[in-house]
Amino acid sequence: MKLAALAFDLDNTLINFMLFKRKSAQAAAAAMVEQGLPISKEEAQGRIFQIYSKKGIEYQKTFFDVVYPFHLPLNDAERIQQAGILAYLKTKFAVLHPYPDVPQTLHELRSKYRLAVVTDAPRNKAWQRLILANLAGYFDIVVTYHDTNSSKPAAAPFLKLLSSLALEPSQILFTGDNLSRDIRGAKLAGMRTCFAKYGSIIGMDDSVKPDFEIERFSDLLKIISSIQ
Repeated sequence: MKLAALAFDLDNTLINFMLFKRKSAQAAAAAMVEQGLPISKEEAQGRIFQIYSKKGIEYQKTFFDVVYPFHLPLNDAERIQQAGILAYLKTKFAVLHPYPDVPQTLHELRSKYRLAVVTDAPRNKAWQRLILANLAGYFDIVVTYHDTNSSKPAAAPFLKLLSSLALEPSQILFTGDNLSRDIRGAKLAGMRTCFAKYGSIIGMDDSVKPDFEIERFSDLLKIISSIQ
């Protein structure tokens, strides 16, 4: 069946999410130590990522969890926590960008196909990132965690995409950086799949075989022309 739509993961597929998290954690750690957190910047950054690892990359009380174990006076603890939050946000606004070839490629694709995002990010965070990266206007459909309360590779986000687009699975090419979540889930839903190798950090599952692989986002143009 002829390709009619392209769907994408968001973090590490369209935007360099881990660069943003690393830079923002560095800035937050430095700000908290400067305000009196009694550990080194390196240890503070390590604790931030330990919390991400334990409670999830979208966890909303990270800096409270960094400060709380020191049992500091309340005003000192609040000052340190807020310094971390503000440094994180300032860095977020400065460094959250799409990969360099994403906007032009989406511009070319949008003239021929419907475009969609399926992300595990909460609704508010997904839209913040799309707007900050100047990508929000490219997509007909955005499916976030809060649309189904399920994370990939669960069927629900992909079924939501299919119902929203009113297309057959074979009419959609799904591109993502995580084999275990993005590619597995899309394949189980019957979609054609493309693995974004440039963004892959975790989720390497050799048992999952994508239909295509790309080294950079603009490689999609060649792949799409080959399957028409």
